[in-house]
Amino acid sequence: MTAVSLVAAVIAVGVHLATFGPESWAPWITAVWPLLFFAIFPIAGSAIAAMSFAQVPVDVLVGDLPLAIKIGLSLLTVYVVVNFALFFRATMGAVQPPMLVARGFTGHAIYFFTAAAVIWYQLDRVRAGKLDVRRGPRDEALERDPLPAPLSRSVVLQTRLSPAECAMRLTQAPRTRSFALVGRYGLRGDANSDVFRIQLGGPQSSLVYAFGRFEGTSPTFIRVLLTFKRWYLIVFGGMFLLLPVISLVLSPVEFAWQGILFVLLFGIGGNLVYGRVQMRSLLRQIEKATESQPVSIG
Repeated sequence: MTAVSLVAAVIAVGVHLATFGPESWAPWITAVWPLLFFAIFPIAGSAIAAMSFAQVPVDVLVGDLPLAIKIGLSLLTVYVVVNFALFFRATMGAVQPPMLVARGFTGHAIYFFTAAAVIWYQLDRVRAGKLDVRRGPRDEALERDPLPAPLSRSVVLQTRLSPAECAMRLTQAPRTRSFALVGRYGLRGDANSDVFRIQLGGPQSSLVYAFGRFEGTSPTFIRVLLTFKRWYLIVFGGMFLLLPVISLVLSPVEFAWQGILFVLLFGIGGNLVYGRVQMRSLLRQIEKATESQPVSIG
C-alpha cells in the first residue's frame, strides 16, 4: 500500500500542477480530479484503520521520521491550507472555474495520499521490527531546560521500592480496568535503574511525556519532569500563525472572528487542557506503578 499511496500522490501532484496550465487542459483535468478525490477514502481510510488496529499513535510514527521529511510535511500542510483558503474565497458566490475547482481538491488529494504513504511506510517498518513503538520519547534539550508552567511540571516522589523494581514496574504497567477517557491503556516507554522516559500507552496520541531520575535507595526518590512534547508545541504555534488564513477564508461569510475564536478555544486551548489532563493521568500511573507519593525536598 505504500507504493499505491506514493503513485497516487505523484499523479495528484501532476494533475495539480496541470491546473496552472492552459484552459484547453480543463476537460481532461475535470475528468481526472474527481477520481483522485474519491480515491482518498479507500487509500487514506485504510491507512488510518491499519494504524488504529495496530494501536500505534500518529505521533510515534511521525516522531521517528527524519527532520527533512517532517519539514516537508509541515510545508505541505501550510500549502494545502493556503490553497484551500484561496480556492474557497475565489469561488464564494461566483461561477466556479473548472481549473480552480480542480486545484482546490487536488491539493487535498496530495496531502492525504502523502500522509497515507508515510503511515504505510512506518507501519511496514513496525512489522519488520525496524521501528520500536514502545520506545520512549527523548528530548534532552527540554529535559535540561524545562518549559515554564503550565507546559511542564516537576514533582519529587518517594517510594520504598528500589530503582530496579520501579523501572521494571514502569515498563510492565498494566491497562486500567476502570473506564477512563485518558490513560486506560497503561504506559509505554523506556526505564532502567537510573532514568526513565514514559508516556501514555494505547492508540491515542500522548501530548506529554515524563522524564524521571532515581536517587538513593530505601527510600528511593524519583525526580519527575512532566512536559509537553516539542512537536505539539510547534503544531499549536503553526495553528496560531494560520489565523490570518482562517480570517481570509471566513470573512466573505462574515464568520471570521467566530472561526478564529473556535481555533483559539478548541484547536489550541482545548489541546493544552487535554495535555494537562494527560499529565495528571501520567503522574497518577507513575505513582501507582512505583507505589510512591509526592514529597517536598530540596
